[in-house]
Formats: sequence, structure tokens, C-alpha cells
Amino acid sequence: IPQLTFTGGEPTMRPDLFELIEYAQWFVTRLNTNGVKLSKEYCEKLYKSNLDSIQITFYSSDEETHNQLVGADNFSKTLDGIKNALDAGLNVSINTPLCKINSNYVETLRLLNELGIKYVSCSGLIVTGNACDDKSKSTQLSEDELIDILKKATKFCEENQMEISFTSPG
Repeated sequence: IPQLTFTGGEPTMRPDLFELIEYAQWFVTRLNTNGVKLSKEYCEKLYKSNLDSIQITFYSSDEETHNQLVGADNFSKTLDGIKNALDAGLNVSINTPLCKINSNYVETLRLLNELGIKYVSCSGLIVTGNACDDKSKSTQLSEDELIDILKKATKFCEENQMEISFTSPG
């Protein structure tokens, strides 16, 4: 399974990723990424390798919010990656982990719809890894808050011919 590897603190994709995708032609292939490394050329190679789909994690249409949640100044890189994947003809879906900081999810859906995204998924905060500290836990949405966000998101998606799915974190 292709995985993200770290060298010198800088995340990189496996150099043999395209070969692995081509080799796995009898299986469904999907790449999950933050989109930062998705240049036009890289996306064209993914398409030519017959990648079935790509899921990009995008936290918010608000640059400051997105960057705060990922802990890096990656908003424009992720947005460019989404555009490059779409331009290359890849089957693109966007995943958004939801919390109190990015609870204005409909605004994110609005931007994604304008870009041409038709498949979105979201989840509540998954309390694991770096999200185990009290600061992260304090951003977790209540069940009622999550239901309210999902009702608005579902309505927006229905009105704009988008498909939405929710993955429960527990």
C-alpha cells in the first residue's frame, strides 16, 4: 500500500507510486492526501497510471482556519492540488474533519462546489494522535452541533447536486 514517507522532516510521496498504481490495476486504487504535492505534472501521471480516485483533506474555505487546523501555511498549496487533480481528470473527493473551529462547513462546501467537486465526506473530531490533548478535545463538536451542521450541509449538497457522506469517529 503506498504510504506517505518522511525524509528530513519534509513529507514526500513514494517514488514508485505510479508503478504501484499501474501494477494494482485489478484492484480499486485510491490515494488519500493533503494535496500539497499535487502539481499539474504529478496529477497527470496519477491519471495516466489509472488511479481510480483521490481523496484530499481540506479543512476550510477560510485560509486562516485551514492553516490553523493543519498547523502549516498550506491552504493555497492544498487548493492548487485540488484544482490540479480536477484539471487532470481525476475522480476527486474532499474530506473535511469537523470541529468547532471549522463549523461553518457550508461555506467550505460552497467553495468546493464552485471548483467542481461533487463528492464530499466529513467526520467529527477523531481523538487520536495529536488530537488527544485537552486543547484539541475542547474543539470537539457536541452531537447536537454536529447534527445541525450536517442538516445544513446535506441541504446544500442536495440543492447543488453534490454527494455527501459522514463517517462517525466512534
